Amino acid sequence: MAKTKPTISVIERRLQGGNVFRTSSQPIPLVEPELWTLRWENSKISPDHMWTIIHTLGWTYAEPADIACAVDEIGASVRDGRIVRGERGDEVLMKMLLKDYRRVERKKTEENIRQTFGKKQIKDAMVSGVGAEHGDQAADFVSRNVNAITITDARGPELAD
Repeated sequence: MAKTKPTISVIERRLQGGNVFRTSSQPIPLVEPELWTLRWENSKISPDHMWTIIHTLGWTYAEPADIACAVDEIGASVRDGRIVRGERGDEVLMKMLLKDYRRVERKKTEENIRQTFGKKQIKDAMVSGVGAEHGDQAADFVSRNVNAITITDARGPELAD
């Protein structure tokens, strides 16, 4: 008699997961997980959406040989050599080299921090705050002299060596 594989309920898996509030799709097993990252793209967002995803953002179509299970196990099918899901195959599985994906994400984070916490944004917020607290004359004074003010970037307590 063959041993039965132990099963875990959906609720137990959710309780053991990292975030009990949200459910997420299960990761798709890859033949080379250290090499690729995947994402589903909705091809119906706009007529040129897939062109943009490929030629502007750098994603490529994932192929059945990339995944380490049968395509139907991930709720998808193959059309024209592409892995798709949905009634009309509108969602397409895309892949990107993991090293490239990490580089892009790092650059996006740096740009978001620069745009949010850059010197210009901090000085503008400072002028606005002074104006709200002390009036237009104070804001005008700070605005004219803001270049004499030095802003340094620090997040959290500095550690002594």
